[in-house]
Amino acid sequence: MNPEQFDLINRLFQLTFQIGDRLGCESSDPAQLLLTDRPGLEASHLYFPSDYVYEDLDPEVWANYAAEVPALSQMADLLQSYPLTCGIYRQDEVSWWICAFWMAQEGLGTNVLLRAHRVET
Repeated sequence: MNPEQFDLINRLFQLTFQIGDRLGCESSDPAQLLLTDRPGLEASHLYFPSDYVYEDLDPEVWANYAAEVPALSQMADLLQSYPLTCGIYRQDEVSWWICAFWMAQEGLGTNVLLRAHRVET
């Protein structure tokens, strides 16, 4: 990893800490950034409990999240040159992971998976 890649990944981790709370997450570890060689978001199912089901996330809902959460918007801007897939891994109607997957392997040496746990109360 070169210094520019390291600096960018470090900045992404810093933004991750700001994202979970703003998305309404209630766990002690509400948002995580995973560096992965998985080829896509749907193929990242091994990072979630087996009873969670993958769903595509409506682009309008993603845009609303990005508008509400400045750190999420900043992360998307930093990674704008990489293909983005957004989705949800859902346990039930009140608990799910909001996910964003950037295919950044070519530029960063790794793909990037952001997941933020959300519980509706």
